[in-house]
Amino acid sequence: MEKLEEIIHEVDLYQKKTTLNSFKRYLKYWYLFLIFGVLGTTIGFLIYKYSPNTYEIQSRILVKEQNEQLNSILPSQKDNTPSVQKVSNLENKLGILESYTLFRKALMNLNWEVSWYEKGLGGKTELYKNEPFELHVPKNAVNVENVFVEIVPLNDEQYQVSINGEANLDGKLQEINIKKNAKFGIPFQNEYFNFTLDKKSELDGGTFYLMFNNINTLTKQYLNKTNVEPNELGANLITISIEGQNIQKEADFINELNEVLIQFGLENKVVSSKQSLEFIESQLSRIKTKLKTSENNFSNFRESNNVMNLSQEAQIIYAKLEKIDNEKYMTQLQINYYTELLKYLDNSEKISEMASPSVVGIDDRSLASMLGKLMELYSEREVLSYSVKEKNPSFQIVEKEIKIARDGLEETVKNQLKATESMLASIETRYANIEKRIKKLPQTEKQLIGIQREFDLNNELYTYLLQKRAEASLAQASIMPEVQIIDRAMEESSEKIGPSLIKNAGGGLLGGLILAFLIIGVSSFFRTSVETRAQVEALSAIPVLDGIVKHGYKSRLPILKHPHSGISESFRGLKTNINTILNKHDCKVISVNSLIPGEGKSFLSAGLSVTIARGNYKILLVNADMHKPMLQSYLEMDNKVGLTEYLKNEKPLEEIISKTKFENMDVIQAGPVQKNPSDLLDSQLLKELIKRSRANYDYIIIDNAPLLLIPDAISTSILADISLFVVRVNHSHIDEVKQINRLVKFNRLKQAAIVMNGSPDRGYGFGKKYWKKGYGDYRAKMSIA
Repeated sequence: MEKLEEIIHEVDLYQKKTTLNSFKRYLKYWYLFLIFGVLGTTIGFLIYKYSPNTYEIQSRILVKEQNEQLNSILPSQKDNTPSVQKVSNLENKLGILESYTLFRKALMNLNWEVSWYEKGLGGKTELYKNEPFELHVPKNAVNVENVFVEIVPLNDEQYQVSINGEANLDGKLQEINIKKNAKFGIPFQNEYFNFTLDKKSELDGGTFYLMFNNINTLTKQYLNKTNVEPNELGANLITISIEGQNIQKEADFINELNEVLIQFGLENKVVSSKQSLEFIESQLSRIKTKLKTSENNFSNFRESNNVMNLSQEAQIIYAKLEKIDNEKYMTQLQINYYTELLKYLDNSEKISEMASPSVVGIDDRSLASMLGKLMELYSEREVLSYSVKEKNPSFQIVEKEIKIARDGLEETVKNQLKATESMLASIETRYANIEKRIKKLPQTEKQLIGIQREFDLNNELYTYLLQKRAEASLAQASIMPEVQIIDRAMEESSEKIGPSLIKNAGGGLLGGLILAFLIIGVSSFFRTSVETRAQVEALSAIPVLDGIVKHGYKSRLPILKHPHSGISESFRGLKTNINTILNKHDCKVISVNSLIPGEGKSFLSAGLSVTIARGNYKILLVNADMHKPMLQSYLEMDNKVGLTEYLKNEKPLEEIISKTKFENMDVIQAGPVQKNPSDLLDSQLLKELIKRSRANYDYIIIDNAPLLLIPDAISTSILADISLFVVRVNHSHIDEVKQINRLVKFNRLKQAAIVMNGSPDRGYGFGKKYWKKGYGDYRAKMSIA
């Protein structure tokens, strides 16, 4: 259990350390965040400064709840039919409002065939209802649409036209490049354009743009930027809003869209009422002709036969016959209506032309409601088909509602038709019985009954149809829209939404910081050099010691002039770490290595030697880099005599050891550069040098050649008590750590450690100002990684 807790603790520490290292990696480039942050804020401010104002303008409409009836052709009558349940058609109106057809019709009504713009600092500003020129376009003239035509007035007579764009002509994309002068009042005509401009007297210079709009493109634009949504849950209010730069233009569009919606809602009712009136008028025209003929026949018969009235028996029979005739006529009319209705149930176009059931005496409110509902659903489906596909959820919902309404109406009509046919059969039976009684009357009375029956029947039908026409006209005049405008779109109620200084400047700042973050992240991802100690620790199989901090001094060996600086303190920390690792009191041999040039091994060797020598220890510094020795430049000494003469057995050890200006510190220089220095290093004399020197010195520090260039230089590390491998921040390749692991393992080095060079100056917990006050000499020991 304790082991598990220990593992969890270690994982937690690792995660915290990884997070801290990531933070430090980004913090190192704080100046990039500052630069990009300032740049982003400046860009955001400029966008705010020169962007045109943007406004939100909206309108609210009320969708009334009402009985879903065809319309009230007949005045209300008392019957036993249950009242139709009220339903909300809010969602239907939402679907209709968002349709392509309604938007296109609204734009066509507004007649926005052209748009004018003026060039400004923030771009093009639309001149709505403030056109700079009078534009005349000949009838049937063709002008390329959706292309800006730049117009610059030159003087009172001329203007310059510049056009640079693409147009789809005859199915091919053609590039238009036109720049020429034209005269006011004279047609500007070519294969692409045909218009005339007249200058307005108040115009005074500037650059303007003319665009001939494509109605389909304009419709799509307004569909995208218009927001239609319910005002709140459970309320039959719809809010229509648009964001735009020209308040009046957007207000005009919203108001026109509302008017188109209202007219659309009235169309079905008006069409149905119109169909009813047309049906009544056609019947009146036919009955009127028959009435006039029957009236003349009736008058002539009585005059020629000198018969004024029927006998009592004949009057009784006639009264019954008259009633049966009316019933038979209306019943047959209703049967014909039901039959025609069943025939056109699936035909949305034909069913919309059907007259109201009340015209033929059918006073079934349920039937009228179902028929009206089906007509409305057919109309809604037609509108939706222009803006959505058949798989769209809204379209599928309407299809399901149509099927339910259609099936319900079909069942009702079939039942009514069956009942009406039974009624007609009963009427036919009664009619036959009365005809038998008529046959018993005298011939004159039989003829008079027939003539008078035809006259009275046509007269009553004519009176009935006149009444229905009056009722239909009254109902048509009283048709009310289902939508009521609560708030019209007005300029006074608009709200400014942009540009916002806080949003633009804040967005620019955030964008700049994110860009800096991405640049650092991406560059770090592709960067292969060592950046942090954590990177080295994650890959290293040997200890990683606190490194030599990065300094800004001009001196090649700053510890000489700045003994209390951060870099001096880091060298003292390195000495402490080495002593802790070796833990021995006799001579310590330290081999300083690097894999590639420029990692600072000579700098570290010289600095470490001077630091240890100041502690009253005897130091021998050996320059074993016989290819390109650099150590003498740090010690300000020449390189005339050195290790090469000794290894070639040309000079004894005593003659190659030189005194330095530092107390307790001697040096063996590399000597003249040789052609085969690797062979010299791999000799018994080098081992003898180190063995003899151990007796005279406390520390022997060997500065080696780069191992990747001179692999044989590892022979000096085999003879050392500890091998230090220098890894320089932002210079050494990260894969060098793996190479160091392989070298240490393959050559079985006694002790090895990695020293970071150029690490950030952290101050070791005290800060630079304390080193300057002398606290560097009392720094605590640096822990071994």
